[in-house]
Amino acid sequence: PVRLAMHRTVGVSLTNGRVVVRRADTGGDEMSTPQQHTKTKTTEGVGGDTPPTPPPVGAPQISPAFPVPLPTSVAAAQGVPGETAGPAVAVVRTPEPAVNVNVAPATGVASLLDSNGVVASPLVPTQTRGAPPPQLSSAAKPPPSRGERPVLGKLALTRNDPSLAPYEHLLKARWEKQQSRYETIVANEGSLRTFASAYKTFGLHPSDAKKPGYEKGDVTYTEYAPGAAKLSLMGDFNEWTPGEFNGTVDEFGKWTVLVPASAGLVNGSQVRVAITTATGKYFTRIPAWIRQVTPCLFEGAAGHHNGVYDDGGDDYMWRHDAISDDDEDDEKSKNYALKIYEAHIGMSSEQPRYGTYREFADSHLVRIAALGYNVVQLMAIGDHAYYASFGYQVTNFFAPAHRSGKPNDLKYLIDTAHGLGMKVFMDVVHAHASDNSVDGLNHFDGTDSHYFHDDPQKGWHSLWGTRMFNYGSYETLRFLLSNLKYWQTEFKFDGFRFDGVTAMLYNHRGIHWDFHGGVNEFYGEHADDDACAYLMLANKMLREDEETVIGLDGVEKTSKNKSVTTIAEEVSGQPGVCRPVWHGGLGFDLRLSMGPPDKWGQLAHEPDFNWSPSRIVEICTSRTAEPAVGYLESHDQSLVGDKTFAFRLMDGAMYACMGKFKPEGLPEHQDWQVHPQIERGVALHKIARLLTLTLAGEAWMGFMGNEFGHLDWVDFPREGNGESFAHARRQWSLRDVNGAGKGLFYHDLERFDGALLKCDASHGLLVANKNEERKRVHHIKDDTGVLAFHCGTNLIVCNLHPHESYPYYKVGSEFGGKYKLVLDTDATEFGGHGRLAANQSASTENGACDWQGTGVCLYLPSRSAQVYALIDTWDAPDELYSTHTDNDFGYGSDGGDDT
Repeated sequence: PVRLAMHRTVGVSLTNGRVVVRRADTGGDEMSTPQQHTKTKTTEGVGGDTPPTPPPVGAPQISPAFPVPLPTSVAAAQGVPGETAGPAVAVVRTPEPAVNVNVAPATGVASLLDSNGVVASPLVPTQTRGAPPPQLSSAAKPPPSRGERPVLGKLALTRNDPSLAPYEHLLKARWEKQQSRYETIVANEGSLRTFASAYKTFGLHPSDAKKPGYEKGDVTYTEYAPGAAKLSLMGDFNEWTPGEFNGTVDEFGKWTVLVPASAGLVNGSQVRVAITTATGKYFTRIPAWIRQVTPCLFEGAAGHHNGVYDDGGDDYMWRHDAISDDDEDDEKSKNYALKIYEAHIGMSSEQPRYGTYREFADSHLVRIAALGYNVVQLMAIGDHAYYASFGYQVTNFFAPAHRSGKPNDLKYLIDTAHGLGMKVFMDVVHAHASDNSVDGLNHFDGTDSHYFHDDPQKGWHSLWGTRMFNYGSYETLRFLLSNLKYWQTEFKFDGFRFDGVTAMLYNHRGIHWDFHGGVNEFYGEHADDDACAYLMLANKMLREDEETVIGLDGVEKTSKNKSVTTIAEEVSGQPGVCRPVWHGGLGFDLRLSMGPPDKWGQLAHEPDFNWSPSRIVEICTSRTAEPAVGYLESHDQSLVGDKTFAFRLMDGAMYACMGKFKPEGLPEHQDWQVHPQIERGVALHKIARLLTLTLAGEAWMGFMGNEFGHLDWVDFPREGNGESFAHARRQWSLRDVNGAGKGLFYHDLERFDGALLKCDASHGLLVANKNEERKRVHHIKDDTGVLAFHCGTNLIVCNLHPHESYPYYKVGSEFGGKYKLVLDTDATEFGGHGRLAANQSASTENGACDWQGTGVCLYLPSRSAQVYALIDTWDAPDELYSTHTDNDFGYGSDGGDDT
């Protein structure tokens, strides 16, 4: 029993009584030729290509489908049940001629023969060198485990959400596509994680000297390049001579190059792969699976890079085990929620240069952990030739960003974070790849396809100018899934933030779509089901628990992989993104709550009378019903053309007026006060962070430096700014209370950020938001500027009025009891006026208020917010629960007893 190789075959049909197989070779089918790109110089990037002109409307489009079904007679003869074809494949099933399956005795490779005995196409995917061909039988398919299949033919996703019922056939088809590919991979490779372990064989590796024909010191280079006619490895070890070490290719386009030990290819050697196409075009590329890169030193090669051979001999000695959720004790995990510190290592230095992994680990991680963050999320880890892309135009997917150090330096950073009790997430970019064809994957083998769509309408992102992956390709899945497992296994990343998920989910890539048209915009013709199936497989693979590892204590144990966390950067609001795969969802744990940050940014420019409680509640609670990461601002809000939230609030006054005290040298009789724009901005900055953390999600995220109100914006060195580092660094000294930041508000803002996170750890603010579709705020009074709501048993109150304080203001409380002040944005240590006594308490009194069981009277200083913890409880009188005053409806102030 066999399957057709998905990357070689596009369809099977009957023509004049014969089996005809359409094939996807270098340029499409056998009658097509590779479409050439026109090389152009890009404005900012390196080695850019102009996307080819789309073919005429109505022209035939051939793109690889994943599992190509056998004709019925072949399937019946081999005992293979019929499979659902991809959308581009049409199979005629009647009548059918006699079809035979031939297995070559030397290779074991099965081929489809027509009635005349002509070989039509191989039937198996690319196999690992030396591995036996897969045997697909009904017994080879993994038995369905609990929760792996729909119940009674229905997905839990549609059973639990009636609005999705009309789209159940589409969601089920999406799930079935994922399940079919999963079963195909497991049957061919043994398991999904084995399939994702291809990084151990692809790329450059020391040869196994125990195998016949190999010696110690030999190097084997393996690459998938079906469009290449000739392929050889060259480097500084052979004075960059192409053709000296040529490769051999199998029928699936997998090349193997053997470099003998005598050639001198050693650890640290610079390499490139030389490729010649069938048309005679010659070019060089960096090996696609390379693990290190370095800048070229050749004259005229400025801005380009070479691969670096890493033989694995300089292995890092880990000091700490990765953090497992199972390690948390019950008391600590009760209030445990993710508090993520988003960081870009390259811009982490205060000096005008690239920051390094070790510098960040030694200088910043301790302070980040002390603030209360338990996750560091690293951006721009995959190497990118164009630094100003912020790391989102990846060229080398298996190589850590070389500007910040070597792979072991990154491992040292992750290891140090684990030692401090922090997890480390990676911002992974699998939505697209750089169009750089000199250093990256674009046109790697001279074709438009390789790992990408060859259709220019699908293969390019028209706004980003980047290449889009073909997630329906077997080899693309091998490459991307292996990339995830490589970072998870070799570097011990604890989770992944998937960038650009919206661009993956839809055929239109989300370009010029506002997603206001309802659920019908999420599925059907708009959806890229191949990408959805990949994301399902990725989340499935990351959580598979079938590996045995040796811990630091030398004890062998099973790696459960259940502690991994995946986060989707998804803006359309598609339901099911954070539902389990077996429910029909994509399998993510969390999604970014992307609406509030942009709305906060708009509000920051507006006057005080627009800062109404009703508007702010709408801003913070504009999210889907699925688990979300709330944040006030990320790197997106401070990129060039935008500003940090603090800079939006205080603008140019931050340059010279951030002082808290009267400057030295001013006469005693001269009046001085804090700049009003600074006083306002500091207060609103703290309020916005508190309200967003408590209202916007189950997890929290902040971008590096913004915890102390970093000024300016982010702009990386590029031709347009004279290659300046001025805005691609963090001015850490501003928060130094004994240095440059002495007497400034920056340290106060950072101290508040730490107090806010510690308050969450102690009182469970974020945990209280779990399973809440939309936070209920029971007191919203725009005329007074006051809002109040519960986080668990904690009471959050906020007075947004710019100058009106309320000495005895009553808000509702669900619980009868005594409240204690545990966090106050107006405290003097946070740069406030200190109008409330620390640790003061207040008790509930009288009857119902704000449709709550009782109420509590509090002093609410203007432009401030507080967190009160319930420290003692008692029952409110039952007869008062049904009694409400006019104040409960948002009008009236006489405090009467009208019901």
